[in-house]
Amino acid sequence: MKIKRYVAPTMRQAMSLVRDEHGDDAVILSTKDVPEGVEIVAALDPEATQFQTAQEVPLARSTYQSTEASASSQLGDVKSGSQELSGIASELQAVRAMLENQLSGLAWGQESQNNPHTVDLIKRLLKLGIGWELSQKLVESIDSKNHQAWSDILLKIENSIPTGERDIIERGGIVALVGPTGVGKTTTIAKMASRFVMRNSPSELALITTDCYKIGAQAQLKTFADLINVPVHVASTQGELYALLTSLGHKKLVLIDTAGMSQRDLQLSQQLTSGHEGATSVRNYLVMSAATQLNVMTDIVNSFGKVILRGCILTKVDEALQLGNLLTLLIEKQLPIMYLSNGQRVPEDLEVVRTRELIDRAIVLGHQNKNSAQNEQAFRMGMGKEISDAQ
Repeated sequence: MKIKRYVAPTMRQAMSLVRDEHGDDAVILSTKDVPEGVEIVAALDPEATQFQTAQEVPLARSTYQSTEASASSQLGDVKSGSQELSGIASELQAVRAMLENQLSGLAWGQESQNNPHTVDLIKRLLKLGIGWELSQKLVESIDSKNHQAWSDILLKIENSIPTGERDIIERGGIVALVGPTGVGKTTTIAKMASRFVMRNSPSELALITTDCYKIGAQAQLKTFADLINVPVHVASTQGELYALLTSLGHKKLVLIDTAGMSQRDLQLSQQLTSGHEGATSVRNYLVMSAATQLNVMTDIVNSFGKVILRGCILTKVDEALQLGNLLTLLIEKQLPIMYLSNGQRVPEDLEVVRTRELIDRAIVLGHQNKNSAQNEQAFRMGMGKEISDAQ
């Protein structure tokens, strides 16, 4: 085994020296900081080189072989060779993953020493639940050594979050709530309808449900509607929906409760209120639960993008452990947020979004985060992005 020592100012340059001389077959034996920068001790296994050379150079064979014996021997060689190569590939992947984790941890530790203010700001953002990429962008855009750096970041977050132009209830029109199953679309419809009736006459409101799949969905909405003396109309096809919308054109507000669909449902593009085939007057708002991981939220928004969305409504805020995931989604997707629903009471637990109050809630939940010690250990191992994606 050939062992050699490499010294360079940075880890990246040292790894480049190792790769240039030994290629991808090099094995890292140790790494440490030295006065000149970083020292790496690497080795090249000569057996791996001999094996690779043997694979490239064909062996001398006799000019005559039996057909059956040749076929069987070749089949056996192929099977044994493929199994051996598969085992070697798995071992190399495991070694590479281990080295990448070690190098990431070293890079994070070096960054903590060189730019402690920047690292501290990134940690504070990740503690709120802000995504990894967005956290880095926010920190890069400000002077991290400024004593008001944290305030500048919060102000930038506030200015980056889009909000709806007007309250849905005050604006009126035709509004449809779409989203996955179990996020509280029907309850949110009831809250909005009750809030509208408190300000206007019940005769100016109409309720429509297109949920003909879930047992009891229509009954639940009709129970709410009976309490406020508003009839509920049922539309099972797009033609029936268009006919109802035409007949209810004189209403000030029409609320449509749609069937819950998974973001992976192939029939999502056939949503009755999609807005692609004549229902352009329907404004779709995506309903999501605050107690949802960031990667799942992103998948939901990308999938429901097949339906023309005008904004979103966040439910189950009282069940969320953090709100930074929501702030990340709103900024990256530029999706306006209209309402927050933080309970089951109708219509009390429905409020218009105020961006600064939403950020304040995210900060409060971030201070209550009990996984700070575990996250700190993960950062030292170079797994900050993985922790952020899992939130």
